[in-house]
Amino acid sequence: MSSDTIDPLSLLYNTSFNLHKLTALSLNGALTAQTNLKSHSTRLANVLRGDVLRGVRVADSQNDDSASRTGALKRIDFTPITIPGSQDGLNAVAIVFLYEKITYSAFLVQNSIQDAAAAGTSSRRTSLRRSSARTEQSNHYPLLLTRLPAWLQSRFIEYMVENFDCHVSNLRLPDGFIMRAIENCLECFTPSGNLASDPQPNKNLQIWLEPPTISKPSGETQKPTKLQTLKTILMTFTREDIPGMMYKGTELKEKQDSEGIEETRGPFELALSLYAYHHMGVLVGKMRISKAACGEFIVGTAADGSGKCKFFSPKIAARDEDQSTSERRKRNWDGMLGSLVELAS
Repeated sequence: MSSDTIDPLSLLYNTSFNLHKLTALSLNGALTAQTNLKSHSTRLANVLRGDVLRGVRVADSQNDDSASRTGALKRIDFTPITIPGSQDGLNAVAIVFLYEKITYSAFLVQNSIQDAAAAGTSSRRTSLRRSSARTEQSNHYPLLLTRLPAWLQSRFIEYMVENFDCHVSNLRLPDGFIMRAIENCLECFTPSGNLASDPQPNKNLQIWLEPPTISKPSGETQKPTKLQTLKTILMTFTREDIPGMMYKGTELKEKQDSEGIEETRGPFELALSLYAYHHMGVLVGKMRISKAACGEFIVGTAADGSGKCKFFSPKIAARDEDQSTSERRKRNWDGMLGSLVELAS
């Protein structure tokens, strides 16, 4: 790095993160208190440098190969930030790992509703690391985003568990989550009849469909297995096609509503299902969406089922763009992050 000055918020965009969920962090006071920020910045740096691990001085377990790629650890910064959005934004703490040759990052993101309800609450707990009881405050940061190599991620998570008395696990995306994210993202692109004022997508939409999983006997158990006769299908919808898909889906949904047919699928899923069946003979409802990419984010599942996500930088509104359109663009971007926080809570 040519400079040690880094804007933590800039590290959130245009890079892929692993998704984790956390239980409440227990510590004296708020994590964002200056004393706590400085204390944990120093303590975590000492652990990673091999100075202290569970109170014992040890050698650094980082292998020579990874050390040659990263260089020496210069410092770690815990920094409170506000992630901008359509309303007041989301409060978070950025953890920046500044090495000589590369910078890594992680983000603890709050649930604004949950945090407001729990504000000012504290409980008397017995620390797992001390025999005496002390007054600790619960800090709710349900979503953890990490962009770390495996060796660093494992040591960072171990530090979180040891020092904040919390549990960290991979955040798995349930069935239907990615499709709901697509619907929320594309909602603002439904044509209103006024082409001049309608917001337009800035990128194509890509969707990865995977074959369904079936259960095959394996001894005395049923082992989930994918149908090998089908491969992953990548469907690309150009930015020009998206408003038309939303228009067709809305038309189908309104028709079903008028006929008294209860339909839980959104407009885009209806249009996608119709298109895939007529042009490809594929039943979307029988497939699993493993990944989706649009102009605001990429979201998907890793091989082990855990979630991964990439956020693109929010677009700055044009001078002649009205406030309602600007707000829709902001909601279009931050809806994914808010959904992930709610899922982790």
